[in-house]
Amino acid sequence: MEPKRRGHRPESAHPAPAMPLGWLGRLAIGAGAAAAAYACGRAQGTRSARGVADERTADLGRTAEALHLYQRAIESSANPVTLIDARVPGARIIHVNPAFTRMHGYEADEVLGMPLEYLAHDVDDQPGLHELRNAIAEGRETHASLHLRRKDGTPYHEEAYLAPVNDANGATEFFVILEYDVTVAKQYEAALEHRARHDMLTGLPNRVALADRIDRALAFARADAAPVWVAVLDLDQFKHVNDSLGAAAGDRLLCQAGERMLAAVGPTDTVARTGDDEFVLLFENRAVESQAEAAVRKVLAAIAEPFCEGGQRVFLTCSAGIASYPADGGDADSLVKYAQIAMYRAKESGRNTLSFYLPSMNERALERMALLDAMRNAMSAGQFELHYQPQVDLASGAVIGMEALIRWRHPRMGALGPDRFIALAEETGLIVPLGTWVLRAACAQAAAWQRNGLGALRIAVNLSSRQFKDAGLPQLIADILHETGLPAASLEIELTESLMMEDADTAVATMRALKRMGVHLSIDDFGTGYSSLSYLKRFPVDVLKIDQSFVRDIGHDANSAAMVAAMISLSHELGLRVIAEGVETRAQWDYLLGRGCDEIQGYYFSRPLCGSEFERLVRERGNVQRIA
Repeated sequence: MEPKRRGHRPESAHPAPAMPLGWLGRLAIGAGAAAAAYACGRAQGTRSARGVADERTADLGRTAEALHLYQRAIESSANPVTLIDARVPGARIIHVNPAFTRMHGYEADEVLGMPLEYLAHDVDDQPGLHELRNAIAEGRETHASLHLRRKDGTPYHEEAYLAPVNDANGATEFFVILEYDVTVAKQYEAALEHRARHDMLTGLPNRVALADRIDRALAFARADAAPVWVAVLDLDQFKHVNDSLGAAAGDRLLCQAGERMLAAVGPTDTVARTGDDEFVLLFENRAVESQAEAAVRKVLAAIAEPFCEGGQRVFLTCSAGIASYPADGGDADSLVKYAQIAMYRAKESGRNTLSFYLPSMNERALERMALLDAMRNAMSAGQFELHYQPQVDLASGAVIGMEALIRWRHPRMGALGPDRFIALAEETGLIVPLGTWVLRAACAQAAAWQRNGLGALRIAVNLSSRQFKDAGLPQLIADILHETGLPAASLEIELTESLMMEDADTAVATMRALKRMGVHLSIDDFGTGYSSLSYLKRFPVDVLKIDQSFVRDIGHDANSAAMVAAMISLSHELGLRVIAEGVETRAQWDYLLGRGCDEIQGYYFSRPLCGSEFERLVRERGNVQRIA
């Protein structure tokens, strides 16, 4: 039956009675006819016959009352009830209750005599409607889920239950349809499904949806012998952005980053968010490695464009690793894992770049995981220790302080320098408890040496970015100084240029709080960060440490020598003390002495020493100066 236009009754439509009699009507009419015939034929009957007639008349009354009750129940039902005439072709509607109008928007006179298909205008091609048609043709009951439109065009979902109404001989005369509006339930179900498969912040597919898409792509690829490319992207140092701008701003930047990635890839490509600042790209239509690389580099370039947040420009970069089917793996988990390993390699290579997975990377990744696991237990196992590199007054040659440098005495790998594990600690957040341990252990050792007669040695401790951004840092340092008994003037906190410039206002506030306690502050690795001398007058620092890369080239690079001389001169003009790092030759020593540098540290005087060796060195040399 072809669907008809809404609001137009076909000429062949049969007029329908206001209410079908059905089995209820048949029951009432049959009972009435039987009672009338009996009354006319037995008017002269006996008293017992009159009793039978009275009983049957009472039955008729009860039947009529029941019929009236059933009709009222149908009319009062909160759910639509529709009766279909099965005696003529076309499944025509012969009765609807008021709830039908509330759900569909049609008045009864608009649909009576119309085929059931009339309600499925524009949405008649769906399995539920086919099932209803088949059930009506076969005279059986059924249940169907339907997606229809109301008279005003509003879409909705319903569950429909159809049952035949048969006569005494079992022939189907009518069908009754009960309908239930499940639109809200369907919307809730769809929302749950969406949440289960999509990232709630960015709206991008999550790990579950990504795995399904990769599996589907691999299924097609196996049939077509085509490659599949998976790229894992991680925003570089995004935690610093989050810490400086706040979590809300970080969330907005993540959303913008996701939008840029979507705009940079093709319509058939997938962009998923699988972690805090980790995204995964899936490419299917890239025949060769160079095409996959070009697609990922386009995304990297899009992220590198400046973002605008809170009226200021924010610069982000990301590192990417790429793995492919069939070369690197044959399932979703393997491809993502190998792409992630390659991504970490890209970060180690300097960030803002990409790396393709190589089997050798897996060994390095396993070593990295083992190192991380071991580091989690190393502190409680007492495997970390401090070494101390002397800081020497150039004018007198006396040891006046030391820089605390952490070492890890690994049970299998031996002594590990910070270059082997500090970056990993930064990435995983272990740098916070590790840095607190270093600060406490360094202050305790310096205080013990002072009590044992080594003089007021100043101890320098490096702080990580995460430590410095912690609002509780000043109180932590105050507590440690109180616990260990070390005078605040004997502690020097070393900060890098980049660390201070990430959030200059907060940095100044923290530094002033430390200065009020009497702690000394130094700028470490000067010249390798923002390289701006103008901010020196803004930050309340006491010491400038010239990076060893400048000191190393003093003897054979006139530009480096001139820059070192300029740094010393300007620092003194600003009232800052100057320490030169990495002094390894007598020529470097003499040059720095001639330019008025205050202090040096480096292998020319001494390598970093364990505690007992450092104490022996200081006692042997004597002449330890006191810190003002």
